Amino acid sequence: MTKTLNLPSGKIATLKKGKGHDLLQAQMKAKTSEEIPYALIAELTEINGQALVYEDILDMDLEDVIALQSEISGKFQTAKTTEIQQTEIIQSASPTVKA
Repeated sequence: MTKTLNLPSGKIATLKKGKGHDLLQAQMKAKTSEEIPYALIAELTEINGQALVYEDILDMDLEDVIALQSEISGKFQTAKTTEIQQTEIIQSASPTVKA
């Protein structure tokens, strides 16, 4: 599934649904942990039909980068996790008293 965005610069961005390997590739390409979101944008985005590399994101207009960051981070905010609470059932072994 892909999503198309009109960026403030007028360019058309197409974002694909990410997978774990996209995140791994972004982590490997980023020089620091702060750069991972930019590398992830490059992994998931095409601009006007052209694939991007990490350095392309750094050279983009700030408004476009912020729009893409917002879209990518929104995907993480909508992902919900559910905590499963485990309860132990303790059965008391009470001896039966025979009269």
